Amino acid sequence: MKAIIAALILAVLLIAGAAAVPLYILSQPMEDTPGLIITPAALTNETIPEAVSEAPETEPPPDPVITDITLTFVGDCMLATDRGGEYQGSFNLLANQVEPSYFFENFLELFENDDWTIANLENVFTDDATLQPRNKGYTPAYWYKSKTANTAILTEGSIEIVSLANNHSTDYGTKGYEDTREALDAAGVQWGDNEKILMLEKEGFTIALYCTTFYYTGYDTIISKKMAEIEADYKIVYFHGGTERVHEPDAWKAAGCRRMIDNGIDLVIGGHPHVLQPIEIYKGKTIVHSLGNFVFGGSRSEENRTIVYRLYIQLTDGEVTSITDEVIPCYVYTDLYQPGIIENEAEIQVVHAFLRGETDSPINKK
Repeated sequence: MKAIIAALILAVLLIAGAAAVPLYILSQPMEDTPGLIITPAALTNETIPEAVSEAPETEPPPDPVITDITLTFVGDCMLATDRGGEYQGSFNLLANQVEPSYFFENFLELFENDDWTIANLENVFTDDATLQPRNKGYTPAYWYKSKTANTAILTEGSIEIVSLANNHSTDYGTKGYEDTREALDAAGVQWGDNEKILMLEKEGFTIALYCTTFYYTGYDTIISKKMAEIEADYKIVYFHGGTERVHEPDAWKAAGCRRMIDNGIDLVIGGHPHVLQPIEIYKGKTIVHSLGNFVFGGSRSEENRTIVYRLYIQLTDGEVTSITDEVIPCYVYTDLYQPGIIENEAEIQVVHAFLRGETDSPINKK
């Protein structure tokens, strides 16, 4: 009996001793099961929630960088009078009487909101009264000059670039040509000619603009060769040539323009006929055969239609994503030597129909 009582006492003592063992000891590895950890939660059958790993935050993709490039082209600008005359009704006299902004004022908002406005300048700027007209060897012939202060007509009109590749820039010989270039440089107006290809750049995108003459068949090969030597993202030829005052481009000229496109030119624009000629789309690229006159001080009786041609290039992250254009029909004269935009819808449609080659005149003859 005493033995049974002693055994019960011993059992009670063992149970009480185990209950007093700290939990951290029970959490240590068991010798007979290496690596096994007994935790308090395990003793109570509680479940330990798994740690939630947060996904790393990612930056949203950057917005694409959009770059818009706009070039505006107008036709022949003669900012002078034959032999520099200042008689009643002449351009030179009017230029002395009005603000320089007068001549392009109907287009100022348009020209100020582009990257470059380009015109063909068909006169000499000089203050040298001793200069004599050069012998042209044909009749009739005309020699256009005005004072160097008239470069303000260009700057006030937001004309950034002019072509000197034409048949009037050397009306007063080499000295007159030098005076013209110096006057333009002093005014901050860029100029191009047969020997000077202009390189334009915006946000890393480059445009080669070649202002050149194109007076005879085959000369397009020389133009194309010069442009092939130039590295640019986009290439434009702005030429002066062809038969004057005819609405249909010469066959040799049209063929040469197409060959330029074949040889890598992206846009071809012509002048010199003093009238509009159709716009042709060749292999997806544009040929403007003649822009006609614009501010034309050489006469007050030229055909009263012209256009403004605008080229729009859009880049996305530096790559071309869109090339479009716009044609704005205009009058050569709304006032004395002042062109303006046509607002009459019927007259606008007549000009567009002509430019598409559907009619033989940009003016409704009815």
